[in-house]
Amino acid sequence: MKFTELSEQYTVEARIMGLLDKVDNIDEEKPAKAKAAKAVAKAKPKAAKAVAKAKPAKAAKPAKPAKAKRAPKEEKLRPTGLPEGYELAGGMPRYIGWLINVAWNFGVLIGTISIFMFGDPDMTIPFLLAGLMILANWLVIPIWTGRNIGEFVSRTKYINSAGNKPIFLHAILNNSLGYMFLIGFIFIAVNFQEASNSTGMTYIGVGAVFIVLWVVNFFFKKNSDYSQGLFDLAFSSYLVKHVASGDETGWLARFESLGDFGDKWAQRSAERQEKSKQKAEEKAARAAEAGEAEESEEDSAESEEESED
Repeated sequence: MKFTELSEQYTVEARIMGLLDKVDNIDEEKPAKAKAAKAVAKAKPKAAKAVAKAKPAKAAKPAKPAKAKRAPKEEKLRPTGLPEGYELAGGMPRYIGWLINVAWNFGVLIGTISIFMFGDPDMTIPFLLAGLMILANWLVIPIWTGRNIGEFVSRTKYINSAGNKPIFLHAILNNSLGYMFLIGFIFIAVNFQEASNSTGMTYIGVGAVFIVLWVVNFFFKKNSDYSQGLFDLAFSSYLVKHVASGDETGWLARFESLGDFGDKWAQRSAERQEKSKQKAEEKAARAAEAGEAEESEEDSAESEEESED
């Protein structure tokens, strides 16, 4: 009995001890789990902060395509020489234009000066008229239309190497050459007797420069392949034949109509040249026939002499 009681008591104690061990294990596991939970709880906000701090990387912007380098601008070559589609003015139109300009610019002026020198009348109006004619043909009409009266009559015009109207300075300087020659001649003639004075010598020098410019321009035109003068070469300009478009109106149409007079003049000049050429050929033919007749007579005379011998 005692044994059984002892064994039962032992089993009960063993059970109690086992229960106590389990209670101790549970107590030990609870703080461990609590610690683990606390560690996880602490870790989560840190992880959240880390995630918050680690912002998603911005998508890389696509690289801009490299700008293509601009091709270097081609240098525009300035045209040189006579443009295509134009024909240089011949000798007759140049002569007609020069003669008309001289008559227009200096005709009234020279006539007025001649009358004034041989008498003492009031020549105010003729001098004003001469001055207006000179200004019109020297500045107004060339700047407005690019041509002067002589060029309208001769149906010619100046163009540059690009086929356009030259800058107005070309017309002004080109038209000034005749006036320079006249002014230079007057300066020298008036101040020739006062050459010993400094003032007189200055006027003579200026007059000589004006005359030399005219002479240089003349030789440039004479020896140029395109009959270009001093200012023509400076502005790359050429005197060519002009063909009216037919669309001109007003004063411009009247100026263009002056070319009819120049055409008639050129036609008559060509006819006179043709007649003189035919006369020269006929004269040469008659001279040749006369020479052949003389030679035949001489040959016959020599043959008669030989027969007599």
